Amino acid sequence: MDGCLDITPIKIPRPSYLSFVDLAIIEAKEKEETLLASAKKKYGDISMNIVIIYKTKPTLGVAIEGGLNTRQPIPKVISIQHGGSAFESGGLKCGHTILEVNDQTLCGVDHREAVRIIADAFQDPSTNCLNLLVTMGSKKT
Repeated sequence: MDGCLDITPIKIPRPSYLSFVDLAIIEAKEKEETLLASAKKKYGDISMNIVIIYKTKPTLGVAIEGGLNTRQPIPKVISIQHGGSAFESGGLKCGHTILEVNDQTLCGVDHREAVRIIADAFQDPSTNCLNLLVTMGSKKT
């Protein structure tokens, strides 16, 4: 019977063995890549990272300096307190300049407004984390 049917074999894809956790990780990575690509267009070619801080503790535990009305025009992390959510999440470091919090820019805002934006984002009950766009370099506006 070989050769009597002119059928082209088709490749059937293997079933996916990815768990829901695997799919969530892939989705988060794709979202991060999209956010970083968008940030490159907005801020130029500087080294940037997305730091996710999960709200695991009652306090954020971060001190910042800077803002539009200071010599440091964009807020910079100067300390991270042990026992706060930022410390527990582990991604934020002293010296990081925070460009955005949950897609809200901190460029062009004074110190008091930057603190308010960060605090409001941490206390927002509709999310379980903060997404910070950070850089180690200093960005001039």
